[in-house]
Parts: sequence; C-alpha cells; structure tokens
Amino acid sequence: MQKPSNSLTLKKALSYSNGYRELGMHDWAFKEIEALPDDLKVAVPALQMQLAISMDAKKWNKALPFAKKLHDVDPEASENHVNLAFVMRRARSMQSARKVLETAAKKFPGVAIIHYNLACYACLNKNTEEAKSFLNLAFELDEAYLKISLEDEDLEQLRPWIKKAIAIRETGSLDDQ
Repeated sequence: MQKPSNSLTLKKALSYSNGYRELGMHDWAFKEIEALPDDLKVAVPALQMQLAISMDAKKWNKALPFAKKLHDVDPEASENHVNLAFVMRRARSMQSARKVLETAAKKFPGVAIIHYNLACYACLNKNTEEAKSFLNLAFELDEAYLKISLEDEDLEQLRPWIKKAIAIRETGSLDDQ
C-alpha cells in the first residue's frame, strides 16, 4: 500500500481539523494538526488553522505564537498584521496591538480594517478626534464599515457621530435629521 503524499496528508488533516473547529471541538481540531509530521505542522496552512482554532476558542496566549509566526513568514499579507494585532490586544495589551497596526497602516494604507481597528483603539483610549479620523478613512476605503461601526461596542461613544456620518453619506446633507 502506498503512503499518502504530504499534500494529501495535510489537506485531510486540515479538513478534519476545520470540521472539528466549526463544531466547537477545539481540542479535537488541535489533535488533527498535532498528529501531522513535524514538517507539515509548520506549513502555512497548518499555522493558519491553529491560529483560527485558538482564536475561535479565545485562547489568546496559545494563538500568539501562531499569529507571530504567520506575520514573520509573510509580512506582505495585510491579514497577518491584522490577526497579530487582534491577538496581541487580547493576549498582551491594546498598546502592543496598536503598534502593530500603526506599522501596518504605513505599509498597507488602502486596507480599511487596519484604519477601522486603529479607530477602535483610539476610541477606547478616549481620543475621539483621532478615532473619527481613522473611521473616516476606513469608511472611504470600504463603506461596509459604516454599518459595522453601528454595532461595534468599542465605538459606543461615537455612535451619534457615526449616525450623522451615515446620514451625510446617504443624503448628502444633515437636513433630513
């Protein structure tokens, strides 16, 4: 009997692991990846799966090494910066997360989620003018963040301003309010 290829072995483990992850069976999901040969455990798709499992399970300290490794392996992927900041905020501090995103904002000025998350951090730090500036940029880059911002707890103190921003974009003025 022929041994399955590394590609097939990895694909199967990722499929099973993701199924367990979607069912909320995080320990089983990790076991699928841990059963892989050492060289496959550190493959990017395996690292991404381990990060996803850790984030779903809200195991931020466990997620941190996966997020850092992905960030280091592929610094040209904006999502690796976003994921690292997301995990850093929960595992370490908002300040450490902010530093990651500030660097990312310079490297990826056209990625809305980076500016949106910086707005959230600024708002939580009671720097509302800076938060508005980041939000305006995020809204210009991707209007979907207008609606998302209405539900985001981090932006609670800016809710009236966000509603006005939406009204201005929808009607072109505040006259209808």
